[in-house]
Amino acid sequence: MEKYEIAVADKKIKDRFLEVVSERDYNREINFAIQAIRGNDLLQKCDEQSIRNAIVNVALTGATLNPALQQAYLIPRKGRCCLDFSYRGLCKIAVDSDSVYDIDAVPVFEGDEFYYEMGLNPVLVHKPLMFTDSEHKKLLAVYAVATLHHGIKKFVVLDKEKIERAKKSSQTSKVWDAHYDEMAKKTAVKLLYKLLPQTEKMSQAVSVINEHEGLAVKDEKKAKEIMERFGLKREEIEDLIDCPDADAMVKKSQCETCQKREINGQKCPAL
Repeated sequence: MEKYEIAVADKKIKDRFLEVVSERDYNREINFAIQAIRGNDLLQKCDEQSIRNAIVNVALTGATLNPALQQAYLIPRKGRCCLDFSYRGLCKIAVDSDSVYDIDAVPVFEGDEFYYEMGLNPVLVHKPLMFTDSEHKKLLAVYAVATLHHGIKKFVVLDKEKIERAKKSSQTSKVWDAHYDEMAKKTAVKLLYKLLPQTEKMSQAVSVINEHEGLAVKDEKKAKEIMERFGLKREEIEDLIDCPDADAMVKKSQCETCQKREINGQKCPAL
């Protein structure tokens, strides 16, 4: 049995699952988790405790790892397994936890009739241009709207500039490039979450997202410090970001590449 399979089968995970879901749901999600990890070499190498935590968070948020539903995913990040959600997953969590009656995110393309007002009497009008290929239309904005149980609607709108700002601050640029519209909708739903009645599952989902994004921010901060300190390029320091003693590692690397310089009586730049 592989290490990740032992981690997934941990009795503590089952106990946490059964506090909120049935044993049938537990078995189903465990199978989805094993399938996801088995198909990804980087996930197989992740810290075992992070795998356990990610799977427990599936139960605590009420999302599913079912790939057909595209709600939540296990992703590797710097040796850790992180749970991430799609905009569909965030919408499901909000509805299932009884925070809202309905919630969705919608892209606005060039040619659509779109108008909104904020203030005391918010208004949002969107009439999509029909019979066009959305894959070749220019995205102008995205909005997320939720209907609360008493009928009041809440919405947020992100224009292209704000969407691009979110992309630039993200550590998943490849995902953005492949699924730009979906990531834009997820960004809008995350922003709308702040305006909605909070539930335990929603708070847990936000905590999971913040932990994942906080890890990315921390990595970039450390990367910037290392680049400035040693005059290295971003692609040269991937192995240093998680190193507890980056100074020693850089020193060793530089000394191995500057032996000729030392032989000629020049001081090693790492010393």
